[in-house]
Amino acid sequence: MTSKIKFFRWTSQIGYFSLMGSMYLLLFVFNKPEPQLMLPALIFCVGPLLFPLRGLLAAKAYTHAWAGYLALYYFIIGIWYAGAEVDRVIGLLITFSSITFFFGAIGFARLQGKADKAAKAAEETENTEQE
Repeated sequence: MTSKIKFFRWTSQIGYFSLMGSMYLLLFVFNKPEPQLMLPALIFCVGPLLFPLRGLLAAKAYTHAWAGYLALYYFIIGIWYAGAEVDRVIGLLITFSSITFFFGAIGFARLQGKADKAAKAAEETENTEQE
């Protein structure tokens, strides 16, 4: 793994975990919903972030690629909350975290995909030379 790939991987993970933390802050500190609405709020706000967790930790390029699109959902949520004066700080935090997650995930997927393709091509040429 080259230094650029490591940089984008760390950027995506920092963005991902700060996004998850900011969503928890939104739900439990800044904008606490009614007790009967806590479970649906957790499911719709934090639930989608749990889908790519395994692939992000395992450094899978395909997971990073589609998780980048998931970051756009949270970008919209961040802009929504940044528009309200009361929740502006947490909205900007969510927006910044989602942008960081997006660029890190897309950058990692692009560079790791190229590296995987080059490794596969080198392996195929090595196999053809042995025959």
